[in-house]
Amino acid sequence: MRRNSINTHNIRLFLFALALVFLQILSNSFQFFPSFVGVFFCFIIINIEKEEKFFYIILSFLYLSFYELNKGFFLFSYIILFIIFYYLFVEKIRSYFKCKNCIIFIFVTVAYIGHFFLNSLLAYVLNDSFPNLSWEYLYYIAFDFIISIILFRRQV
Repeated sequence: MRRNSINTHNIRLFLFALALVFLQILSNSFQFFPSFVGVFFCFIIINIEKEEKFFYIILSFLYLSFYELNKGFFLFSYIILFIIFYYLFVEKIRSYFKCKNCIIFIFVTVAYIGHFFLNSLLAYVLNDSFPNLSWEYLYYIAFDFIISIILFRRQV
């Protein structure tokens, strides 16, 4: 019997990278198309300890960095936010909350609001212009929360 010699991991990784490029194009082209920042932030938090997801996490961080560049935020502020949030708060949140939806909501909210406050802090320290907080953030948080529940409810 012949063994299947196609490595599907590389194909899935390529399709994931292609989807990230496509999402980046759509989120820059249309104002009300969500950027899925909360979804990728949740993905990174949930899968950071899984060794087989290493390249997906790297691509997700690249996506978040391109998002920051395109939207005018400080570069690598999502990486700083992730390091601070993951090492200081994630285990406490997982032990305090038993509701999986609540945990996912906190992760998505931190991805948007925490990123805004971190960029405001960096703008204050560097004497730069402050980022603009608009009502679109609520729409993005709600949309990313629904998508994150569908994708990550069993993994939290």
